[in-house]
Amino acid sequence: MSDYSTIRIFTKPGCPYCTNAKAVLDEAGLPYVEYDVKASQRNADSSIYASGVATVPQIFFGDYHINGAEDLAALQRTGRLTELAQATAGRDLGLDARSDAELAHGAEDTLLREYIPASDGSRDDDPEAWPLLRFYQQFFGFWPNCFEYMHQWPQAYKLFVYCHNMSAVKMAKEIIGDTAMYAVGFATSNAHGCNYCQVHTAATGDNKSVGVVKQLKAAQAGDFGGLIGPFEVTLAELAAAATTNQVTPELIARIHELAPQSRGPNQDAAKNIMGTSLIVASLGYLNVFNDLTSVEIEGDWMQQGQEVGIEAGRHGSGTANPSNLDYDIPEGGPSIPELLGQYEAAVGDLDAYVEREFGTMPIWFETFPAPVRKHHAYLYGELLGDHPPTLFSAELKHLMLRVSAITRDHDALAANEAFMAHHNSKDSTAVLDRIRLCFAVATGHVEADGVFTAREKAALQLAWVSAQQPLTTPRRFIQRVIDTFESVELVHLITVCSMGSMIQRFTAIAQLEMTSEVALFMNKHGLETQSLALRYPMPITSLLGHSSSAFEADRATATATSLSGSNR
Repeated sequence: MSDYSTIRIFTKPGCPYCTNAKAVLDEAGLPYVEYDVKASQRNADSSIYASGVATVPQIFFGDYHINGAEDLAALQRTGRLTELAQATAGRDLGLDARSDAELAHGAEDTLLREYIPASDGSRDDDPEAWPLLRFYQQFFGFWPNCFEYMHQWPQAYKLFVYCHNMSAVKMAKEIIGDTAMYAVGFATSNAHGCNYCQVHTAATGDNKSVGVVKQLKAAQAGDFGGLIGPFEVTLAELAAAATTNQVTPELIARIHELAPQSRGPNQDAAKNIMGTSLIVASLGYLNVFNDLTSVEIEGDWMQQGQEVGIEAGRHGSGTANPSNLDYDIPEGGPSIPELLGQYEAAVGDLDAYVEREFGTMPIWFETFPAPVRKHHAYLYGELLGDHPPTLFSAELKHLMLRVSAITRDHDALAANEAFMAHHNSKDSTAVLDRIRLCFAVATGHVEADGVFTAREKAALQLAWVSAQQPLTTPRRFIQRVIDTFESVELVHLITVCSMGSMIQRFTAIAQLEMTSEVALFMNKHGLETQSLALRYPMPITSLLGHSSSAFEADRATATATSLSGSNR
């Protein structure tokens, strides 16, 4: 047997990340077999079937998955790459035994909107929803398609719009103005790869927003003749960097340097950064929710999106915008300020609310603007807590967000979620193993039978899928979720994943460190705090010692079931 595993790398021509990945392997002296995903459909399907990820390069040491060039380079920098190749010796990816049809079926992008019935809230009889309907009647002229799925959890649907969009985003718009709002909204959605949200940010303001996207693209190519100047381009760069968790001190410094050139309502760099943070947080939620549900794009707006080169992609589009608000919405009901006042009152003393819900102040809370902080706390607390009508425990929801944060390399957030899962657990000892193993379970490295139920494993796997960019839902990685949960449960879980993306993007810009309280907790219980080490633990014998056969059997069963046409 070779001292090293067989290394396979899936690539495509002209891909700089693929070139970088091969250079890392060459530097480490590790031989590999290359598969060009453009050379055959089997290669393309094999990459997605094995990895669950739509991008290349995808690297495998035996059957041990390394997701992309950046992780490969990080493993090399930390001196762990060769050790990993040795530890996986003798393991095989097993694709040769799979037929073309099986690979294609497992790699198929499975649209969850086909499994989640629409819920028509455009004629909601809840008076608290009427201000929302009146707002969209005036602002969009229709009730957006994405709400058809959000409305399956009415409380979450209302709280997201009221506590964030009509609170934090309203504040952001006043800070940075319409032009920058459209530009950063488009930039973050483009970096994520959500076609639905790209179309919405381009079409929300009709000809104005379409024009802003055109001017942004021109300015990025050096033409600053319109509303977008170097400062606005840099804000868009910040939005994109927050999406991929690649905000650097140099980028923040450049924003401060260029702030006097702002073509928006103010030239305060810190305020512009905060405004951008609040908008990318909103789109973080929407990008993940809309991509996971693969919501169909409204037809008229899709035509406007095509003016700036956006395609419908996996979302598809209708022939026209809905006419679901073409009626007289009932008068009465609370006003938006009254509702926000109710939420603030429900929080009461913020420190006491935080202690009760989370056990500690989440690291980003004190950075959130004071005027809207309680609104955000209520949104996060109600949707992540054990509050009716939630269908899942607060502990599991925080473990899901820990998985998502680890996947996106958010060390401090992952530790925060571990602390909050522990705080919300009914078994403070058993939860420590759940904190340790949740990511390995989500990625199929361990079974952890007796630690997690089958339903919990499926929920953790969805959290991992939700953190991929661009986000797709390959059947091999999503069928288990479809088979496990009812449609309303799916919407609850998708909402949790969306909340994770919201706070990740906000925190990426804030560049926050782990608090001493959380650090002491992690140290006390011997919990790893580095996301890279959690993604690729060394030594990996503890993971390889746990058979993953049951996890793979579940996937194989799901694939066989769907091939036979017996999906529900």
